[in-house]
Amino acid sequence: MLSEQRLPPEVQQAIIEYENLRNMLVKMEAELRITESEIAEINEILDNIKDLPEDVELYKSIGHILLKRDRESIVKELEERKELLLVKQQKYKKQLEILRKQVTESERKVRDLLAKYGIRIG
Repeated sequence: MLSEQRLPPEVQQAIIEYENLRNMLVKMEAELRITESEIAEINEILDNIKDLPEDVELYKSIGHILLKRDRESIVKELEERKELLLVKQQKYKKQLEILRKQVTESERKVRDLLAKYGIRIG
């Protein structure tokens, strides 16, 4: 195959665009996994809190400090955080759908340009 410096500028630009889109896709998928992991962790904490006796003291970690908090405020804070994460999760899913289409289209464009210039890969 021709070295990247010998590729026509049009092909080079299409490859750069494709690589940028792929990188964005990988980052967005990672962000979605992190968000889903946080949601699962909050669900587990909420389930564990529900199983605790009412008189159990609960603490919240803030940096290196533990603060005693009432059950209602902890549950409320966790539910609010979970709601924000669910919105974020949906946003990521929609963005991923769009990005996947863009990556597919960009890949097709690169292949078409390579064919146009008679460049073979491999």
